[in-house]
Amino acid sequence: MACPSNFETLLQESAKVHGHLCPGQVLGVRMSLLGMRKVGIQDPRSRDRKNLLVFVELDRCATDAIQSVTGCSLGRRTMKFMDYGKMAATFVNLRTGKAVRVSGKVEAREKAKGINNGGKHKYAEQVAAYKIMSEDELFDTMEVDVQLRPEDMPGRPLKRIRCDICKEDIQDMREVRKEGKVLCRSCAGGGYYTVRHPFLFSAAMHKCHNVMEIRSKLWIEVEGEPVFGRGRLLLLDEIRRHGSINGAAREVSISYRKAWSYIKAMEERLGIKLVERRAGGKNGGGASLTHEAAEFLKRYEQMEAGVRELVDERFRNVFGITR
Repeated sequence: MACPSNFETLLQESAKVHGHLCPGQVLGVRMSLLGMRKVGIQDPRSRDRKNLLVFVELDRCATDAIQSVTGCSLGRRTMKFMDYGKMAATFVNLRTGKAVRVSGKVEAREKAKGINNGGKHKYAEQVAAYKIMSEDELFDTMEVDVQLRPEDMPGRPLKRIRCDICKEDIQDMREVRKEGKVLCRSCAGGGYYTVRHPFLFSAAMHKCHNVMEIRSKLWIEVEGEPVFGRGRLLLLDEIRRHGSINGAAREVSISYRKAWSYIKAMEERLGIKLVERRAGGKNGGGASLTHEAAEFLKRYEQMEAGVRELVDERFRNVFGITR
C-alpha cells in the first residue's frame, strides 16, 4: 500500500519536533497512520482529538513521531508510556472502544538492506527503504482489548491525596495504602530515586544530620494486648544471666512479685513455658529459661534486627543521610 499523500508533510513535521530525520521517525509516522486507520480515527487533531488514546511501548525516536502525528501526549493524558522496550503502540478509539496494537516486524531491518538505495549510509538506507516498504513488510497488527480505568482517562484529576511520609500530593489514585497509611509509590518502596541531599537546607539541619538517628520500637500483641517487647526481653535475659527471678527483678528495677506476674502473663498469652523454677532452700533455689524460651528470644531478636535494618535504610533514603 502506498503512503498517503500527506505522508511527507507529516514526516517533515515529526523530524522537526524530534530534531532530525531517522528510521524511527519513518516507522513512527507510518505506524500512527496505520493504527489510526485501523481504529477509525481520521482527524486526530480536530474532529477526533478527544477520541484517541495511544499506549507506546518504547521511549525512543518513534514515540516522538507518534506524538507528532496523533497529537496525543503525556501532558494531555492521551498518551500512556508502557516501559516494555518494544517497537509497538496500541491505538484506542475511545468513542467505539476499538483497539489495535501495531508492532514493528523484527525482520524489517534486514529486509531494508536488500533494497537498492545507491550504497547510502545505513540509516539513510533504512529511511529510504521504510518509506517504500509495504505495511505488511514493516508491521504486525492485532485487535486487542484494553481495560481503561476512570483514573486513566483524559481530563481533570479525579482525586488528590497527600502522602503521609513526604507530604506531597498524589493524583489520580496512584497512592499505595500500607499499614493504615497513605503513601506515594516512592515512599512505599517503589521509587526510582533516592534523596542525595537533605530535604531541608538550613544550616541547622545540615549540622543536625551529623547526630540524627532513628529509633524504632517493636512489641508483640495477642488479641490487642501487649505481651512481649524490649522490657520483657531484658527481664528474661537477666533471668538467664543471674539464674534467679529475684536477681533479675533487681536488675530491671521491679519487684519479684511484678516480675513473676509478667512471666505468668507471657506464658499464658504465648502458650509456651518460659521459666523453670528450682526449689532448694535459702541458697539452693533458682530459675532458668526453658528451651522454648531460648528459641523464642532468638527469633524475636532476629525479627527486631531485621525491622531495625529496614527502618534505618528508609530513614537514610528519606532524609538523604549518606553515612
